[in-house]
Amino acid sequence: MIMAPVPWGRATEWPGRRCPRPFAKQKIKTMNKTNLAPGWVLGFAVMLWVVLAAGQSLLAAEGLQWFRGQLHAHTYWSDGRGFPEQAIDAYKQRGYDFLCISDHNRFADNTNAWYTVTTNKEARLSPAIFDSYVLAFGKDWVESKTNGPVTSARLKTYAELKAKFEDSGHFILMPGVELTQKLNGLGVHLNYINLPVVVPCIKGAGTIKTITVEKTTSELLALNTAEVKQAASELQKPYILMLNHPFWVYYDIVPQNLIDCPEIRFFEICNGGSSRAPNPQARTYTVDKFWDIVNAFRSLRGQPLLYGVGSDDAHFYDAKRIDGENGVGDAWVMVHAAALTPEQLIAAMHRGDFYASSGVLLEEAAFTPADNTLRVTVKAEPGVNYRIHFITTKRGFDQTMTEIVSPAKKSLATRTIPLYSDDIGRTVKTVAGTHATYRLEADDLYVRAHVESDSRSRIAPYFHPKFKMAWTQPYTAQDASSEKAIDAEPK
Repeated sequence: MIMAPVPWGRATEWPGRRCPRPFAKQKIKTMNKTNLAPGWVLGFAVMLWVVLAAGQSLLAAEGLQWFRGQLHAHTYWSDGRGFPEQAIDAYKQRGYDFLCISDHNRFADNTNAWYTVTTNKEARLSPAIFDSYVLAFGKDWVESKTNGPVTSARLKTYAELKAKFEDSGHFILMPGVELTQKLNGLGVHLNYINLPVVVPCIKGAGTIKTITVEKTTSELLALNTAEVKQAASELQKPYILMLNHPFWVYYDIVPQNLIDCPEIRFFEICNGGSSRAPNPQARTYTVDKFWDIVNAFRSLRGQPLLYGVGSDDAHFYDAKRIDGENGVGDAWVMVHAAALTPEQLIAAMHRGDFYASSGVLLEEAAFTPADNTLRVTVKAEPGVNYRIHFITTKRGFDQTMTEIVSPAKKSLATRTIPLYSDDIGRTVKTVAGTHATYRLEADDLYVRAHVESDSRSRIAPYFHPKFKMAWTQPYTAQDASSEKAIDAEPK
């Protein structure tokens, strides 16, 4: 059935749905959002012991807070255009609670890494950036050396940065690496977070590792997943493994890759977009559609659902570019955790207790298993209107997939773009306003919500939302006996 668009500014619902009553702040209920498949439980044993040791239930805990975080940023340790101190300071000044600097194929532990100041037109470290670095952090902190006319600055290690910038209970750093590969002309990028090591498959590589061994993308992802899991086991640390920007540069990752690799639990629903326009034959194949395709097929297989993350993929921290593309503050995560520690943040994300945002904040994003109902409340800004969309895929959906081929062009290899049925990722209810609910129906595989505002995004590349948004995680029916009450008042 084709529905007429829902206008802004009044509490309207699809036909057959009751308008919601005003929502009063109260104790709300939440729990783990997905069934835990046995293989997944084994794979995340490291996470489990950390959470249990902290005396917290995986299902819920009292006294949770919202913490704002960025899990994808770059510096001079790889291809960023700023010192790590400049990146950290930018996020701290903007009120973030945690940050992961995830440079390409390297971790910041070399105590003898130097970066050269250059004056050419394409300079990454210009004299102006170097001077602003010295001015901001002082000559006592900055280490530099000269060789004739050439000046170089030492890059500080993660350990040094952590000691200088962390503020317990207020701001923390998390170690991370962007595993950056090219396979058959396609980019395969993943962030692993909270592991201060370089895994074997990228050790010694430059900022991009070109894979010459014959493999499929799914096989490469399986190798990456296994190595990251092994590193976590050896370090006895919980971790996040996240697939980055599936549509960058141009449809590089397809849904089947993540259907084949269910241990990848996170992906970027919003990350900077792309400079290349969508294929005209694939207008309805969006990043949101990608997400629903993966979750529809994972649901059929009894696999854990995929969660969505907002990221900056930040590279620029100077005044001219910090508010533009690949700057700071475009997209982030809001995590509902018991404390500002890596263990608590990671535990919350693995149970799906967070949302992604590109500018919309929520007071509540909660699923109560007692009545299988998802409740969403927006933290409204004056003069901004909102629409809340509930999205699901029904049991028995059409599984047909067709493909179109996008021929090779210049630096782009041939792309095969999959197209799936409109049965997947259907918007089943839309409410104009700041509060809405949706109760799972018997044939719903899952439900998620995205909140659309009429406030324009500050950047407008392709495959990026034109308006500021928020995305909840997908929810599915659960055992109501496991629920507990939590306070959802945002930090």
